[in-house]
Amino acid sequence: MKKNSNSGRKREGISKGPRAGSLAQRDTKEVMTELVAKLSEKLDRQPARASAGGEHQCDELLPNLEGLTIGVDLGDKWSSYCILGLDGEVLSEGQLRTTQQDFEEFFQALTAARVVIEVGTHSAWSREVVAGCGHEVLVANPRQMEGPKQRKRKNDRIDAHRLARMGRVDPQSLYPIEHRSAEVRQDLVMLRARDALVAARTQLINTTRGLVKSVGARLPKCSSPSFPHKAEAALPAEMRESLLPLVRLVEMLSDSIKVYDERIEKLASQK
Repeated sequence: MKKNSNSGRKREGISKGPRAGSLAQRDTKEVMTELVAKLSEKLDRQPARASAGGEHQCDELLPNLEGLTIGVDLGDKWSSYCILGLDGEVLSEGQLRTTQQDFEEFFQALTAARVVIEVGTHSAWSREVVAGCGHEVLVANPRQMEGPKQRKRKNDRIDAHRLARMGRVDPQSLYPIEHRSAEVRQDLVMLRARDALVAARTQLINTTRGLVKSVGARLPKCSSPSFPHKAEAALPAEMRESLLPLVRLVEMLSDSIKVYDERIEKLASQK
């Protein structure tokens, strides 16, 4: 009995310990996923530090009673603006095209003022253009502001008035944010573009597999990069002409993703 118990403990100890040389090499997809995650984490740390400074700046913001205040509701093609005077009166209101050239021409013609915009698709570049013209720019956070989500109707003109009023009297209620730097934004564009390519490739692969199953056949299991080569040889004859363009698109997407992976790997080594 004692011999059996010892041998059982020995076998148990051997089974728990890893065998020499049994560690499998990490999959390329797993490595890239971890690399992208680490790079994203590094990029997210920078705006966190910037926002901390923005909060400190927000505590020091005072009402703008000795200068012009301009509220701009950014639209995709047209943006509405409202200019308030020293006494809060409406000096001018209207619209301008949401382009860098039109913004630069418009704000260069104005004296130094406090300009209020809401964070969104066009807020980063428009802030840089307006600030470059010598204005103080506050980028409001609509998710924390009270009231805008409660309105049933949205009116660009009213929103421009509201931003101007709040920026003039109570700028802290705008919960101003600080945008990421231009360099960080470019890095995030690359990461999001890669994510879009991966999502498109996954959808094409799943669609191709599903269509093949509809005729009672199956494509072999394989990784996404090797899918075009293995799927092309396994396509049913009656569906080959219809599905081959999808397989070709998957191959093109895989080549593009590989290029992004090389850029991301190089970028991550520099951070």
